[in-house]
Amino acid sequence: MKRTVIFALALVVAGVAGFMLQRYLTPESDTDPRSTAIEAASSAAVGSTRPEFAMIDINGDMRNISDWEGQVILLNFWATWCPPCLREIPHFIEVQQQLESHGFQIVGIAVDDQDAVTEFVDEMSINYPIMAGEVEAIELSKKYGNSIGGLPYTAFIDRNGIITHTITGELSEERLISILRELGLSL
Repeated sequence: MKRTVIFALALVVAGVAGFMLQRYLTPESDTDPRSTAIEAASSAAVGSTRPEFAMIDINGDMRNISDWEGQVILLNFWATWCPPCLREIPHFIEVQQQLESHGFQIVGIAVDDQDAVTEFVDEMSINYPIMAGEVEAIELSKKYGNSIGGLPYTAFIDRNGIITHTITGELSEERLISILRELGLSL
């Protein structure tokens, strides 16, 4: 009986700690001081050429970042168990639909189990390429500047293959529109 109570208490404490950490890592607004600190931690990649990579997408096709050469790319690292990640996806679906004919491509890299990702993508009718990997996806996010390993993590890549912005934490719709304007795209 004591073990069950201790185990249940440990689960509650772990859940609360995880929730509080996620709240801390997710800025409430673009003027939140945490936003600046988190962006500074991931800004080392800004100005550098995008790292090359190839991964198998959830449809079984090999995809390479160079598949979208010459386009503005929003590279988003996310997970099905990450609430701020899930809040971003409906905006991404809408923006992809509006801008795909203007040389814009969202690419999702799920730090998650392939089966969970495939099921989620089908449910949400995600209209951009998704790759899934666990350790491989984490390592790739680090190459794109995610030094703290936070999710969601987004890197913007311009038409010349240069990383222009990196965002750790939820990307607000306002910030997304602002960055896209800087990169020559408007909704």
